[in-house]
Amino acid sequence: MTERASRRWFLGSFGAAATAGLAGCAGAFGRTKPTLTMIDWGYVYNNDILADFEQRHDCKVERQAAQGSAETLSLLRSGRSDHDLVPLGNYAVTPAMNEGLIEPIDLGQVPSYGDVFDFLKKDYFEMGGDVYGVPRSFGQTPLAVNTDIVDQEVTALRDLWSDDLAGVVGGRDDARLQVLYRNAAFDQPLNPTSREEVDFEALKTDLIARLENTAGLWNSGGDSEQLLRNETVGVQPVWNYVVVSLQSELPIQRVRPAEGTKAWFIQHCVRAGAENRELAHTFIEEWQSRYGYRSLMAPFSIAIPNERVFEEHDVDPSTYGVDNPDQFIYEEPKPPELVEAYSETWSEAKAEADI
Repeated sequence: MTERASRRWFLGSFGAAATAGLAGCAGAFGRTKPTLTMIDWGYVYNNDILADFEQRHDCKVERQAAQGSAETLSLLRSGRSDHDLVPLGNYAVTPAMNEGLIEPIDLGQVPSYGDVFDFLKKDYFEMGGDVYGVPRSFGQTPLAVNTDIVDQEVTALRDLWSDDLAGVVGGRDDARLQVLYRNAAFDQPLNPTSREEVDFEALKTDLIARLENTAGLWNSGGDSEQLLRNETVGVQPVWNYVVVSLQSELPIQRVRPAEGTKAWFIQHCVRAGAENRELAHTFIEEWQSRYGYRSLMAPFSIAIPNERVFEEHDVDPSTYGVDNPDQFIYEEPKPPELVEAYSETWSEAKAEADI
């Protein structure tokens, strides 16, 4: 959700030890401090928690900003990622696991995994009895409806195809996601597993109809906010934290679609061959037990999917919908050839709809 950035060092100022770290990148008596390297969305970790982690564990943290799971997976595949800790969406863990790009999590070093919501412990994060991803954040993508622009009741994803909403609909420029929405809206299987299961002509026809109503597409959270803020669009599926942030400025109504609310969750994964896997495991544990709430959940209303976090901070699970996980729909892993076919169909639909 931020632009690609050069790696940045987040070093706190903690007296002489920190001064030595900044001047010579070494600890006391010239000892080089271990460095935890990570790639992640720019907004996820605030500087205070990274500085605190560095002080607590006498280490350094180096972070590179990424656009999303697809970019991270691409970097892993090309060998251009040497990070210890990598975030992957639920659909990206399986290919990374199968391709040997990430390694098993040592759950003995992450005891808080036991408090992660069971409905997010997907079997496609496991292989050979090992777990390859620990959910670090969980969110949902409801419909944001500006009631000053949209005067009809919106209750479902299927409404995005309504002629009455032509010219005020928005959406993310993402083939996999748009196919999921279409499948939900038209009562098709949500996550086919092969090309043979998909009628691509019907799919393209439905995507074109959706795009013909579309006033704007977005790729980042900032872009999605801008489309709503400048009233280019009046209704679109968008991340819950965007809805929350805009409700103080605009008459935005949050609607959980009748077909189910798209949910997403990002996993902390450890890169295969990580140089500092012990620090990576320590960070995963302390994110769950110490840092996640104040870095992400409190400021952005993005859930740390851990029962203990909800209990310790007296947060009502219904606020995040985690009291009723049956309401969520997910984009699940699929073979690369099917992903490619979705991308081709989406591109063709955009071209024919002149988007």
